[in-house]
Amino acid sequence: MSERISLVATFANHNQAETIIKKLKIAGLGRGKLSIISKDKRLVAGELAGISLIEEIDALPAEQFSCIPLENLPGYKNELGANRVLLVMHGFPEEITQAKSIVDSAHPESWDGHAGCSIYYGCLD
Repeated sequence: MSERISLVATFANHNQAETIIKKLKIAGLGRGKLSIISKDKRLVAGELAGISLIEEIDALPAEQFSCIPLENLPGYKNELGANRVLLVMHGFPEEITQAKSIVDSAHPESWDGHAGCSIYYGCLD
């Protein structure tokens, strides 16, 4: 099992996601470890340069995808179908803990109606 873990957060729109990404970058987090999953092409804006932008959760890099429990995939796919945005970050526990604090500070509404985001352990990298 990996020493790394992943975080998944859902956002109602690209503006909410961009706000959090800016905060993560200011905190020095996410360089090369962030992926945005969205069907919204506006997310290719300059603020997101260097962050992986994909349209389907199945296209995540293997180390990120391996952390997400299979039973959670249908919920995330439903979110994408409803034009919501997913942010996936992969890193060491201390990085993910800090990132979760930043995400939780904005109180994004998740797909199951709760505020915050999920952290997953058991990655394969």
